Amino acid sequence: MNGLRLVWLLGLFLTGCSRPQAGDQGQAPGGEGNWPKIDAEFVSPPAEFRLIQFSAHDGALLPVEKMKEAGIGGVELFMESDGYLKKEAAWENLGKAIEAANQAGLQVWMADDNGYPSGMAGGQLVEADPAFEVRGLRQVVKEGSGLGPVRLDLPKEAERFVQALLCPVVDGQLVLEKGTPVPVQTDRVETQGIAGPWKLLAFAVQVNREGTQAWSTQEQFKTNGRYGNLLNTAAMEKFVAMTHEEYARRFGPLKGKVTAFYANEPNLMTLWYKWEKELQRPGGVALVPWDVDLPRRFQERHGYDLMPRLPALYGGDEESSKLVRRHFWETVGGVLAENFSGRIAAWADKNGTQAASHPLLEESMLQHVVGCGDMLHFLEPLQIPACDLPMPNREAYNLENLHFGAVHNYWMPKFLSSAAQAGNHDTVAGLMDLIITRPFFDYTPLPGNIRRIVNLAAMGGVNQFMCYFVWGKYEPAVYRSINDYLGRVCVMLRGARSAATVGIYYPIETFQAEFLPSPSTWKRDFWPEAWRRMEKRIQDQDEVVRSLYLQGIDYTWLHGDWIEKATVEKGWLMAANGRYRTLVMPEVELLPLAVAQKIEEFEKGGGKVIWVKSLPQMGDSSEEHEKVKAMFAKRKILSPGRVAEAVGAALPPGFTLRTGPEVLTARFTRDGRRITYLVNY
Repeated sequence: MNGLRLVWLLGLFLTGCSRPQAGDQGQAPGGEGNWPKIDAEFVSPPAEFRLIQFSAHDGALLPVEKMKEAGIGGVELFMESDGYLKKEAAWENLGKAIEAANQAGLQVWMADDNGYPSGMAGGQLVEADPAFEVRGLRQVVKEGSGLGPVRLDLPKEAERFVQALLCPVVDGQLVLEKGTPVPVQTDRVETQGIAGPWKLLAFAVQVNREGTQAWSTQEQFKTNGRYGNLLNTAAMEKFVAMTHEEYARRFGPLKGKVTAFYANEPNLMTLWYKWEKELQRPGGVALVPWDVDLPRRFQERHGYDLMPRLPALYGGDEESSKLVRRHFWETVGGVLAENFSGRIAAWADKNGTQAASHPLLEESMLQHVVGCGDMLHFLEPLQIPACDLPMPNREAYNLENLHFGAVHNYWMPKFLSSAAQAGNHDTVAGLMDLIITRPFFDYTPLPGNIRRIVNLAAMGGVNQFMCYFVWGKYEPAVYRSINDYLGRVCVMLRGARSAATVGIYYPIETFQAEFLPSPSTWKRDFWPEAWRRMEKRIQDQDEVVRSLYLQGIDYTWLHGDWIEKATVEKGWLMAANGRYRTLVMPEVELLPLAVAQKIEEFEKGGGKVIWVKSLPQMGDSSEEHEKVKAMFAKRKILSPGRVAEAVGAALPPGFTLRTGPEVLTARFTRDGRRITYLVNY
């Protein structure tokens, strides 16, 4: 081992670097020439590696010199909430704040909306055109028996009917495949009944406003609570024009002035977001996201008509219904990634800045569907994927949010860093959040608790930290020491690539196929059975990844689309800017045939594939089901608790330091060297 470098940071973690030997596999691109610069930056981290401090929403000028004295590296600026985007004085103050921060050498990040959720321009997007407001699709049911006229009127909350089917009921079960489409008018459905019991299933579009997350923050940020439709192309073009383009017009060129625009919790807005009263949407209405163009996009992507199959979005355990749901949420995820995250990332690249965003509730794969359709695809275009980092103290943690076997879900950032590596992006941001998962707020957490969260988040790939701590209540030297500490972590890991040789399949297809909408609050006590089944899958995933960490094994999430595009070389799966010897398949029920074929090629080439709890039973079309089932029918199935043992203790090529359960380990490559990152937990 040449050039061994061991650096202790306050005794909480160990960073080690070594020069790869000739012929080593898995080493990062770049060269030794960068390391003198890294060494110097490690001694005194530049602003780009230090904390990004959130400003208030009052438009006040910031004491940037005092912030520098406290070691802060940058600011995230918010336009004044009062009169958002409309007050010239607020624009002038913002310009002064940008100039002052630039002159002080601080990073400038800009919130792209008035607080959260991003995607509404403080409610002005919908004020500009009510057609841009988010819509949902609801199912309206009328039951009956026998022949005769049938009429179903539009619910008062809805705008228009778009589809209806009359289906027979046999032995109490709805027979969807024998359903007959019936004509609809905007405000009613009229048809004739059929012999025997039947159900008339009609589908109506309605504005989704009351009870949304956007509605819940209107008082806090002085908005009208009306959210934009992220699936609507014209709406998102207007959103960018009202926000990003206006910043560029007033303050451009932006290169060198604004590091990034930050989108906070944009989402599809179908969750009922009331937590204490009215814990269900009135009338028990469950919504799925909708846009007038969605059926066309569905047909283009999957080759069949969605409209006569709409009942499958609300129920049905048979394979045909699951496949419709899989294709619907895949379409939604693709449109969202193109229309929102892809759009702002392309705009940022064109304007010399970067797009950063954190989705809502990114720790739950259930929310990956309901909030994004497909979270990894949502994150992939962004120059800076981001997340909220809960800051639980061991004595002050909301037990309802406990994840399997740990005080908190410290492995969650792996979703973000996996997407960043797939997109070949260097930065992953984490907001140290003082509110979520806590029974009480603490705006001045202890330095030791801050370092602990930094250590664990960096292990998962976070290398840019943000916060809204009340920094002025710390002694400047104390806050500077916090910034020095996390700055050194980020100096070492910004631009590094995970050296993990274990990939875990991202089973989003299975979750899309399983997902059913709910009218109830996000609280687990009100979850439908389908969500509880998915939560059990998530707990099993948690057991797998935590057991890997406790055995000193790092991993990366791999999307099926990334595997499909991968190559197999001498027993290595070369996928998403990584290389893998082992692939873990966590209870994958639906596996596209093209992905299955690449996995089979990997296995035949000498790679190890570990199937957890079940084998795939479905492909991505009815023609694929039997082929996929047959490919893996004789494979061995393991319980989650046996996965780490089956993976074994083999280290990535060139790494030699082994660890046990007392120390958590992540391994990286960067600029021709290997980095072993150790965290006491």
